[in-house]
Amino acid sequence: MKNLNYQKNLELILIKEQNKTIITHQYTAQPLGISRAFRPDITNPSRTHLYLTSTSPGLLANDSLNIELKLKSNTQLFLTDQSATKVHPMPYLDTKATINYEVQIEENATLEFCPEPIILFQESTLEQSIKINCHPTANLFWSEIIVPGRLARGEFYDFNYYMNRLQINSLSGELLLIDATILEGKNNLFKHSNIFTSAPILGNIIMILPQANLSLLREHLEKIDKFNCPGVRIATSILPQNKGLVIRAIAQGTYGFKKYLSYALTCFRQFLL
Repeated sequence: MKNLNYQKNLELILIKEQNKTIITHQYTAQPLGISRAFRPDITNPSRTHLYLTSTSPGLLANDSLNIELKLKSNTQLFLTDQSATKVHPMPYLDTKATINYEVQIEENATLEFCPEPIILFQESTLEQSIKINCHPTANLFWSEIIVPGRLARGEFYDFNYYMNRLQINSLSGELLLIDATILEGKNNLFKHSNIFTSAPILGNIIMILPQANLSLLREHLEKIDKFNCPGVRIATSILPQNKGLVIRAIAQGTYGFKKYLSYALTCFRQFLL
């Protein structure tokens, strides 16, 4: 408890008790909240599902969200949010919104983070920082969906920029992955190229599965045609030292990518066994 920082908007500590993952510490500050825990999977009552909630209509200029998660040994958490994150216009110079995640996953614990899409409105700017520390036996499924504007209104890469920096370390400090993304909006010279216009939705999935057969998992993940995910194209890459893998995706719409995301999560869970 001494290390908890009450300048954060959300802090959760989860432990395993009586074969269930439960919240042992919870702190929230506006605009964030957390749902009650529920366990829809009767075959795995240990896995707890939670929803991030928000009283805000989205991210505005100079908003900053700070989220800290700690999963103690043998816990299992599926975390999502209630709706898409809307990043609103920020027409004034040097204004932006930020989201910062700090995550710790201990021995044999599993985190599945599958948020709804981030929608980058015209003139918006978003920077994300994600720092994850994993035990050598911990498992992670981390995803994101980026929508480059309110496409139904004709917005398309009219935002300023989106930046995301993800770093995953072992608890001993060993670097497992650094993944940095800078996506230009209105200054993107390639936004009118066919690859962007035909498949505007961008998706990323990071899997850390230190004890899995990653080559076999990769084969399953690339069988995209058999799962009927319309308009989705993917590329996979196994991380150094066979600690996990990365999936990059582009899609014609969020429906197709969400179908693939569900399939990828099913594969992930199968390879946990």
